[in-house]
Amino acid sequence: MGNEILQSHSATLGDGEIAALKANSTLSEKEIREIYEEFQKSGGAGDGKISKDEFHRYYKKSAGCDDEDGILANNTFSAFDTNHDGHINFTEFVFAILAQSKTDINSILDFSFEIMDTSGDGLISFDELKSYLEKATILAVGHEEASTIDTNRTAENIFQEFRLSKMQKMNKQQFIQGCKKNEQLGKIFTGNKKNC
Repeated sequence: MGNEILQSHSATLGDGEIAALKANSTLSEKEIREIYEEFQKSGGAGDGKISKDEFHRYYKKSAGCDDEDGILANNTFSAFDTNHDGHINFTEFVFAILAQSKTDINSILDFSFEIMDTSGDGLISFDELKSYLEKATILAVGHEEASTIDTNRTAENIFQEFRLSKMQKMNKQQFIQGCKKNEQLGKIFTGNKKNC
C-alpha cells in the first residue's frame, strides 16, 4: 500500500482513491462507495474528515461488539489518526474498519502485511515494521500505555527472529510463515486469535 492513499483529504471520492483502496483491500468499488456514503453520513461531508466523536458514533453503530467504554473505538481511532490532529480521512477510516473486521488468521496476517508495506514494494523494511508496531500497540493498549513500550526493540527482536538485519526486507510469504510457526510472534500480529 502506498503512503499516498493515506494522505488523501478530499471531500469527494476520486477514481484514484477508489483504485488505491481496491488494490490494498478486498473491497469492490461498490463496497467502497457504500462505505464512503456511510462516512459522509458519519460527518465526513464537507472537509473529508471525521472527528473522534463522529468515529465513536459510527463504530458503536456498526462494529457490533461490546465497547461500552469506547476503549476499542479510541484505540482504533488513535492508531489510524496518523498525524494526531483528532480527525481521520476516508482512507484511514476504511482501514480502521477493515482492521477490526478481520477474523481468520490468514486474513489478519495478510492485512497486517499490506498495512505494513507502506512503500508498496511487496516487502517490509525495518522502519515499516516499527511504524506498524507503534500503531498496533496503540490499538492494543491505548496511547498512554503504548508510549511506555519500546517498539524499536520489539522490531529489532522480530527482525532477529527472521534472521534479518535492519537493512534487509522480508516478503509476505516469510512474514506469514514466520508468524504461523512462532506462536508468540503470531500473537503480536493477530491479537488473541489462535494460530492454525
